Amino acid sequence: MNEKELAPHIEDINRALKEKVSSEQIEEELQKFRDEYRISLGDAKRAIVKKFGGDPQDLFLNPEKKINEIRGDERSLDIKARIIAIQDKEIELDGQPKTIFYGIFGDDTGTIPFTLWESKSVDIEKGDTVHVKNAYANTWNDQPQVNIGSMAGIGILDDDEVPPFERDPQVCDIKDIREGMRNLMVTGRILTMEKKVVQTDSGEKDLFSGVLADESGKIQFSAWHDFQLEPEQVIKLVGGYVRSWRGIPQLNFDENSEVEIIDDQELPSADTLQDSSTMTISHLARRGGAVDAIVDAVVIDIKTGSGLIFRCPECNRVVQKGACRIHGKVDGEADLRVKGILDDGTGALTMIMTRELTENILGYDLDKAKELARDRMDQDVIKDELEELLIAQPLRVRGNVTSDEYGLMLVASDVKFKKIDVEEEARKLLDEVSV
Repeated sequence: MNEKELAPHIEDINRALKEKVSSEQIEEELQKFRDEYRISLGDAKRAIVKKFGGDPQDLFLNPEKKINEIRGDERSLDIKARIIAIQDKEIELDGQPKTIFYGIFGDDTGTIPFTLWESKSVDIEKGDTVHVKNAYANTWNDQPQVNIGSMAGIGILDDDEVPPFERDPQVCDIKDIREGMRNLMVTGRILTMEKKVVQTDSGEKDLFSGVLADESGKIQFSAWHDFQLEPEQVIKLVGGYVRSWRGIPQLNFDENSEVEIIDDQELPSADTLQDSSTMTISHLARRGGAVDAIVDAVVIDIKTGSGLIFRCPECNRVVQKGACRIHGKVDGEADLRVKGILDDGTGALTMIMTRELTENILGYDLDKAKELARDRMDQDVIKDELEELLIAQPLRVRGNVTSDEYGLMLVASDVKFKKIDVEEEARKLLDEVSV
């Protein structure tokens, strides 16, 4: 066993011996019992404790732990904590419906998720202070979590037995929001919002989703509680958390969050925020994507599969040599698109223009493109024309940016040729050279 794997067992022996023997000596003894005497780890631990005058039964005492001490490999765990959040959930176990409870414990050292796998033996709710005995811990997404099974017990404590968990929220501009962030404080204006009913594990639930913006950028949000929000409002959110979809960070908040509708005259109007905040490609890469991003960049390549293409009528994939890789030989349906590479000097990404935008660039429609290709008996004639129109041209491109193992992809919703002020650019270059 390596040093990391031995560490918790050395800690157990140290505790049983009341730290009368050094960790180095305990490790040496453990290795000897395991490697030379070939006995089990449990027997080795008991033998070492007994050898140095301790009581092997002390190995099985459950030391009470603070939340920040939980490693995620404990098998007999006692903690005292406050219930910061708790919800129920219906699952199916062995073909039978079962109710479990999940939430967040907190003490003065931090927070940790928990799952209560059996019916609540006592009536506990958000805000209660509890003593959990004989629980166990594991890890999920590299983070420890507490599990309370049938062998565990829960008791209610007085509030003053556990210091409150207090952590200042993380103040964040929208452009700096990343996946995995929690306890955020964000101020922004609601640009759009809609209400829909979604099916969750605990039944139907109202979801309020939309786009929030400040002067630095925009982000999609999902509110899992009715905060009486409306478009144009400026809100101050405390307690938001972030999840991502295809690399696009999404801001979430629920009944455990605080939302204040404020009168902020300094934040620009919704119309202004819609068209503001360009982002560099390097920033998008660090962030992992963005909703409704604006990028100023130059087209450096038009990829194969641009111009006049044909799509499978079944799955909409691009047909190669008359065949779809899923549905085989098909009669493809004509379409136009651009698949190009944008570079802004800080990085590069793949850009997709759909038919409407491609027609705008070409100055003619799909029917005209098919006619030109027939006349010249060359489907690539449209791609060649797009290369002449776009290569080395500065563009302002707007759309959602997603990320996957292949990198960033921007699906354009709007494309404009960007006029360059030659004199201004020359002045900037001279200023840089003279520094």
